[in-house]
Amino acid sequence: MALTATGIGSGLDIGNIVKVLVDAEKTPKEAMFNKTEDAIKAKVSAIGSLKSELAKFQDALKKLQSGDALNQRKVSTGDSQYVTVTADKSAKAGSYSIKVEQLAVSHKVAGTNVADRTLGVGEGTLDFGINGSSFSVPVLATDSLDEIAKKVNSASGNESVTATVITSDAGSRIVFSSDKSGEDNQITITANDTSGTGLSDMFGAGNLSTLQDAKNAIIYIDDQKVTSQSNEIKGAITGVTMNLTSADVSKTTTLKIEQDNDAVKDNVKAFVEAFNSLNASIDKMSAYDKDKKTASALQGDSMIRSIESQLRNMISERVTTDSGNVALYDIGIKTDKYGKLSIDETKLDKVINEDMSSVEQLFATKDTGLANRLDNLSNNYVKSDGLIAGRQNSYTSQQKRLDEQREAFSLKMEQLTARLTKQFNAMDLVVGQLNQQSSGLADRLNSLPGVVSK
Repeated sequence: MALTATGIGSGLDIGNIVKVLVDAEKTPKEAMFNKTEDAIKAKVSAIGSLKSELAKFQDALKKLQSGDALNQRKVSTGDSQYVTVTADKSAKAGSYSIKVEQLAVSHKVAGTNVADRTLGVGEGTLDFGINGSSFSVPVLATDSLDEIAKKVNSASGNESVTATVITSDAGSRIVFSSDKSGEDNQITITANDTSGTGLSDMFGAGNLSTLQDAKNAIIYIDDQKVTSQSNEIKGAITGVTMNLTSADVSKTTTLKIEQDNDAVKDNVKAFVEAFNSLNASIDKMSAYDKDKKTASALQGDSMIRSIESQLRNMISERVTTDSGNVALYDIGIKTDKYGKLSIDETKLDKVINEDMSSVEQLFATKDTGLANRLDNLSNNYVKSDGLIAGRQNSYTSQQKRLDEQREAFSLKMEQLTARLTKQFNAMDLVVGQLNQQSSGLADRLNSLPGVVSK
């Protein structure tokens, strides 16, 4: 009869013995697995932090990569309700008086009213002309006002006419609006009937009503008249775009344009802060603590050493500009032996006020400008198929292999447990049988004549 519980024959705690033996092999290996997994997780976290810091650094660089972003203008129009103004780097500092006599208006015409908008109007074509372009719309006898409007809006060649059906107390009719303002964008409509006179009666000469005349914008800049097809006026003042919002020729808006030195300085400061933050993060994730004898997640990592070296080399180089070679030091930005940047504000203010072009060319020159080169360098790491993505894929593969090793080892330990349990149970059965035989032999010996039990 087989034993139903372990240890009965021998009196040994077989379950615990097997557990101790299995743990002796399993515990060191699991500790190694855990250590490897913790290292992978630490690297994944560190590489994620590096990517985040590089992205922040790129945000700061964007404000220095182009002349428009760096060499900004400060525009003031007081509390004017007549015009809003923006200026790019080509705008010169100055003051201008602006008067708005008239806003640009789009042309609107409408056909005659009908009582029922769902009924057909006539059969033929409607030919449209606007600012030198034309298109034609075929109309069926059964087409309602809404169907005609839909055909106009979707017609091939129609780039600037919108048709809408309006229903009022007088009835329903189609209103045709020019999408562009100004006198050059007046709408002409010719009705061609192939049956009856329905289209001509609604849209023909003498039957179209002008709801809004096309008008050009009219403004005065220092009492000089400027006419525009739209309410957005560019080029009247070099580098300046004006958007007209209301008109009253008796009211004067004073426009002031100045170089925005504070914005330039803020952008340069943001660059320095972002660089120092990135540099500190790289140092932290690649450092070694001598006292604790512990290494950071990416200590000794080739990618970290590479990006650190490239960044430090790049910020120390001089950029060739129209006026010569310029470096960060020349505009008041210094680098210490640890790669940290600092600003001599007095020197930076002087350069911004007196030689803004040097600052612009140092950072924003295409291809060779420092901001553009640093951005390209950063992008090599953070882009979707960049170096960081490659490293993240590598860590994912390492984690997958570790999971597979864990699973295989777990199965091995299950098999070891089963094998040891089987072996100890077999031993237990033999010991039990031997104990029974020994006990029986002792009983028989004790029952022999002349034997005295003690």
